[in-house]
This record gives sequence, structure tokens and C-alpha cells, in this order.
Amino acid sequence: MLLNSVILVLQETLEAALLISVLLAISHHYQHRTNWLIYAIISGLLLSLFYATQMARVSEWFEYTGQEVINALLQTATTLSIMICTWMLLRSRGAGSNKQAAHYLSLFRLFAAVTVVLAITREGSEVLIYLLGFYQQNVIFQVMTVGSLIGFGIGVSIGVLILCGLLGLQGRWRIITAVSILALFAGNMLSQATLQLIQADWISSTSAIWDSSGVLPESSLGGKLLYALVGYEATPSGVQAIAYGTGILLILVTGILADSVPRREPGTPT
Repeated sequence: MLLNSVILVLQETLEAALLISVLLAISHHYQHRTNWLIYAIISGLLLSLFYATQMARVSEWFEYTGQEVINALLQTATTLSIMICTWMLLRSRGAGSNKQAAHYLSLFRLFAAVTVVLAITREGSEVLIYLLGFYQQNVIFQVMTVGSLIGFGIGVSIGVLILCGLLGLQGRWRIITAVSILALFAGNMLSQATLQLIQADWISSTSAIWDSSGVLPESSLGGKLLYALVGYEATPSGVQAIAYGTGILLILVTGILADSVPRREPGTPT
């Protein structure tokens, strides 16, 4: 039970820690204050607690597929929020004036906070549901709590290492790397959302396009870590692969368009 708790909480924490590290590195690049992150974490924790305590009711929605459908909506919303963050970030880099750049960056901070809230709500509720299921069993609950704290600590530590790695990059490469990681994260979110909708029978499943379980099983520690970081699955279906690629393309195309659309210089008539 201890090891299971460590791995489960590590996996859930690592997804949120990766996202927070990237967005925090971008904020540091522009010398922003990080108070938005504090508000986002607090809001996400409160919403995750509310979501977890209402899960019995939510699960009854949509003919008892409410949990899968709502999780898919949260993951899709996370992808859309990342798209907006990418657009605002790259539009600010070539803005025609400091005022215009500040406007784009303020919107970036807003949607960065929204992205973090969505991620913590989803990941935090999974952990809380897991722990609350054993709340009445004192000895097991204590062991699981210790394991959860260990997993949380490891996840946060990896997030700090990722943040330090990003901060060690030079300006332009820091942004390119951050956007690339956000693209992979968006692909992971859409792939997970697709899997949730397959489980809810909202989307028809397709056959697996490969099987790497003999090399790296999903149940192994490495498989779980790769799942949290890049959405690794040993037997992904074709529709999941399409969703993953779509998520990556959405962010990359958004970034290319944001960087190529002509900016209006100050004082230029519309």
C-alpha cells in the first residue's frame, strides 16, 4: 500500500509539477511576480476538494459516465487554455509597444493561472478520492498518507529540477523549449480526454497501433513516470494517437501563427 500510494501520488503530482514549472519559467523569463501562481494553487486545491467530495453525484451524470466526461472536459479545457497562453506569450514578443506587450503578458498570466487551476483540480481530486476511500481504515490510511507525502515530495522535487533546467537555458531557447513541452502536454491532455470518452462509450475505440508492453509496461515505475510526463501508453489506439498529434499541432500552429501575424505599430490606423 505504501509503494502504491507513492507511485500514484507521484504520477498525479508530476503532471501538475511539469506544467507549473514550465509556466513559472516563462514568468521568470519576463520577470513577472508569481502571485498568480499562489492564487491558482489555492483555487485549484479548493476546487479539487469540492470535486472529490461531489464525485458520487457527478458519477451519476450522463448515464453514470459523469466522471469520465467531466475529466475529459477538464483535459480539453486545459489544452485550450495552453493554446491561449502560447498565443499571448508569442504575440507579446513582437508587440509594437511596451503597453501592448504588457497587455498580452497580463492575459498570459491570467490563462496560465486558469491552466494551473484546471490541472490541480483534476489531479488533486484523483488523489483525494484515492485517500478518502480508505479514510475509515486508520492504519491503512496512515500508511497511505505517508506514501502520498513521499510521492508528493518526489514529484515536487522533479518539478524543481525541470524549472532549474529551463532557467539554465538562454532566453530564446528557454521559450522554444517551454512551448515544446507545452505542446507535448497538450497532446497528452487530448489523448487522455479521448481515452476517457472511449471508456464512457462516447467515442468508438480502434485497435492498438503498437504494443511496447514487453519493453516498458505501463504498470512499471518508468512507464508511470513517462505517462505523467509525456502521456506514454504501451498499447495506444489509433484515435488516441490522432488526438495526441492534434494536441501537439494545435500548440505549434498557434505558436507559428502568433509569431507570423503582422503586428500593428502604435499609431497605425485600424
